[in-house]
Amino acid sequence: DNIVAELAIDKEGNIASEYKDGKLVKGDVRPFDLKMKEELYKQSQGKNYHMPLYIARQDGDTIYIVPLYGKGLWGPIWGNIALGSGFDEVVGVSFDHKSETPGLGAEINTKPFEDQFFGKTIFNKAKEFVSIQVVKGGIDMLPQDMKIHGVDAISGGTITSNGVSEMLNDVLKLYVPFVKKHIR
Repeated sequence: DNIVAELAIDKEGNIASEYKDGKLVKGDVRPFDLKMKEELYKQSQGKNYHMPLYIARQDGDTIYIVPLYGKGLWGPIWGNIALGSGFDEVVGVSFDHKSETPGLGAEINTKPFEDQFFGKTIFNKAKEFVSIQVVKGGIDMLPQDMKIHGVDAISGGTITSNGVSEMLNDVLKLYVPFVKKHIR
């Protein structure tokens, strides 16, 4: 109910397609129909790709929702990250998996792990993209100014935790051109 627009973003940060009010208003593909795995593969091959972006309104605020896709220890991991109106601060996150180890990497879809992301930021004070790092040993291992960009890794789930870090970095960096053109 809160999604007001679906966008397909190209590698230059342009809006290639837009779906709004139940119809395609720009472009030729509905962003919801894009398959993250396929688009990330195209990007890795240097081909044209489109990244889906969902815009929501909640209590008058704009929220950007980015779908995520990556690799865990035993298979794919995925999720969504919701960023506030400046496309910087995390206001929501959800992760899931198909086959991570129960009690270890499978913990990525639990409330204690996901709740750590709230309030974290993906850009530093100089407005440079830094993503969010899942830190083995905890964020106390990071310099003070980087703690806002880190969360504690899952004990015993190092490879899955690293997979979450890589997924966040690899996907979110593809939206930086859009942010520079349309938000900042």
